[in-house]
Amino acid sequence: GRDELHPISKSATSNWGGMGTTLVDSLDTLWLMGMKDEFWEGRDWVRDNLSHDHVGQVSGFETTIRSLGGLLAAYDFSKDKTFLDKADDLGS
Repeated sequence: GRDELHPISKSATSNWGGMGTTLVDSLDTLWLMGMKDEFWEGRDWVRDNLSHDHVGQVSGFETTIRSLGGLLAAYDFSKDKTFLDKADDLGS
């Protein structure tokens, strides 16, 4: 659920307020690659952990294309209302 992954150092940071940016941004790729188990695992994290209540200052552009776009794409593919509800929360 971290925002940015650093594979070389095997670490992660939450520079975007802990919105799970990389996870949310990758959901559509998981779906398209047929990695449905991983997609549903990501959905469970979104459902159970994603909160926009204490985010702080973020880039409007990055949040729109990565977080909002990722949630809407995941909803479009799966029709799981969890993603639509979280997208609505983010946009509010």
